[in-house]
Amino acid sequence: MEKAIEVTLMRFKKALVLLLVMVLVGGSCPLGVLAEGQTMVIQSLDEVANLDASSDITDQIIVIYKNQSTIGSLGLTTQDIKGGESLNAQVDLIEVADSADVDALVAQLSENPNVLVAEKNSYLQTSALPNDPDLSKAWQFERVGADETWNKVDNSETVVVAVIDTGLNTQHPDLADNVVTGYDYVEGTTEMVDLSGHGTLVSGCVAAVANNGIGMAGITGTANIKVAPYRVGGLSDGDKNLDVGYICAALYEAAARTDVKVINMSFGGYMVSAALRTAVENAANAGKVLVAAAGNEGSNANYSGELAVPASYNNVISVGATDNTNNIAYFSQHNSLVDLCAPGQKIYSTTHDGTYEESSGTSFASPITAGACAVLMAADHTMTSQQVETLLKETALDFGAKGRDDYYGYGMIQLDAALAQVTPSNPLTIDAFTVDKPTGQTLGTQLTLTATASGGEGNYQYGFYYELNGQTTTIQDYSSTATAVFTPTAAGIYTLSVQVLDEKGNTVKKSIVNYVIKEKAAPTIEYRTHVQNVGWQSVVADGAVSGTEGKSLRLEAIEINTITKNYDLGVKYKTHVQNIGWQNFVADGALSGTEGQSLRLEAIAIELSGNDADLFDVYYQVHAQNVGWMGWACNGQPAGTAGFGYRLEGIRIEIVPKGSAAPGSTVNPYIEK
Repeated sequence: MEKAIEVTLMRFKKALVLLLVMVLVGGSCPLGVLAEGQTMVIQSLDEVANLDASSDITDQIIVIYKNQSTIGSLGLTTQDIKGGESLNAQVDLIEVADSADVDALVAQLSENPNVLVAEKNSYLQTSALPNDPDLSKAWQFERVGADETWNKVDNSETVVVAVIDTGLNTQHPDLADNVVTGYDYVEGTTEMVDLSGHGTLVSGCVAAVANNGIGMAGITGTANIKVAPYRVGGLSDGDKNLDVGYICAALYEAAARTDVKVINMSFGGYMVSAALRTAVENAANAGKVLVAAAGNEGSNANYSGELAVPASYNNVISVGATDNTNNIAYFSQHNSLVDLCAPGQKIYSTTHDGTYEESSGTSFASPITAGACAVLMAADHTMTSQQVETLLKETALDFGAKGRDDYYGYGMIQLDAALAQVTPSNPLTIDAFTVDKPTGQTLGTQLTLTATASGGEGNYQYGFYYELNGQTTTIQDYSSTATAVFTPTAAGIYTLSVQVLDEKGNTVKKSIVNYVIKEKAAPTIEYRTHVQNVGWQSVVADGAVSGTEGKSLRLEAIEINTITKNYDLGVKYKTHVQNIGWQNFVADGALSGTEGQSLRLEAIAIELSGNDADLFDVYYQVHAQNVGWMGWACNGQPAGTAGFGYRLEGIRIEIVPKGSAAPGSTVNPYIEK
């Protein structure tokens, strides 16, 4: 009650002050003059419009102040912003007057010493179930605990599930973002289709995109898990025939890929195939988790209780199907080698025509289980295929006869219970991430990034990188060093980031946003030469010719200097003089060569000096008697001739950012006899 009264009084005082201001202003000038023709420095957000439903969030900037600063310390005017709202004593929201000025204003505010953080406003979603509208139809995921795990794994390294099937509609809006390249063995191309439809249904169970606002979500949720489709059959709509040769080829291909951790096989038969067994064994020996459908012939008198392949091979997880009452599906195959079960009747998934439908079969229990295996391996990249299988069996929900039985195997998979066994109780955390200099530095400034981590398991690896203009650049790849040093080479608004990896494969990331790097003027190099019969010429700079060309006049001396206010940059140089040879280096405007002795310059070498010398290259080109303009030399290389008695007649010099292309050809800058 007291708080409500206090708020009411504050609003009353605020309104009263505003009214008094209006009265005072009105006594000297008409209302509306400022809005029509003038701007004023904003001292309070009361002086601009309030934010409302019509405000565009992309035009809003969040400002967090240091200490007790306010909007009045920012120097903004009514020309800069048109609205705002004070959220509390430290945080304001402001709305720019011109949408085109948002980024520039963020940069400006980020440099203000009174501002702790300034960044563009944006939306976040609540941490609930994925916002896919048909999620409730996909009952299968709630039954295996995936509703509790969909956003619990955030792996940096992609885990791929190879789906060997009839292909995939890679353009399905609920799958496109979770697909990597596979192979169509039917057509012999990496371009993928699914004429049958079976492969797209299977893939949706694994990796339909979660939290994208459409359709459903696969069991892998928001984890970094993708599907690699391998088309091995399915020539027409509903065609179920798969080529065993293609299957074997696909198994070998998937086994050779380091990114593939799990292989799903939603097919089966009752024949003997040494080729298929060999291909499966090869994939198992490569460490892949192999998951297969137990078969749909459980109620068929001719095949009931038989061992289907590849599900019944060693090192393959054989999966039976349950219905929405947790009973074994009437069609699910049962035998002594069924390992686990998962939902497989009336499963809602993606279709090859871009929509969704319900389907039944152990074909769908298999990918649900395969996806669960991928989640576990994403959470802990050190897990072996045997460890994954054992963990799923140990955490399965036991149905049917107590213990393992021929219908349910060890029971229905429970991803949440299994994931709890590999998720660290002491989560990996970045406690601090700092940069040694405040925002607003200029180009060429060396920055040191430092991170401190805790939790997780074992030793840490630190990776540092930055984002600029939508591109990510690595500063320092993963190493045990918790600091990284880099020098920005481009102006702009940077996001500086560190990612920490522990020995169990857990990763966590932290960023410093809106770190501004400003331009500073590039250095100039000036020079003049002493020419035979002419004397000292005027100073020229940055690639202009000093000396003569085609007049048969020798250069006798040179003076070179750098001009900069922003860099610690100097220059040193030496010349090769007739009858003397190479002279010692001189620096920063000193004379090199001779004056009044009628001795020609024959060659020259130039180097940059100072703390910022490694930021630039110096290029120089000479015009030599009987040769003409020679190639460009750089960074201390000799330019000219030696042993021929040829005079230098002209020279031009340029400074460019380190690594830039040479101003011209670098062929034969120096010849020696």
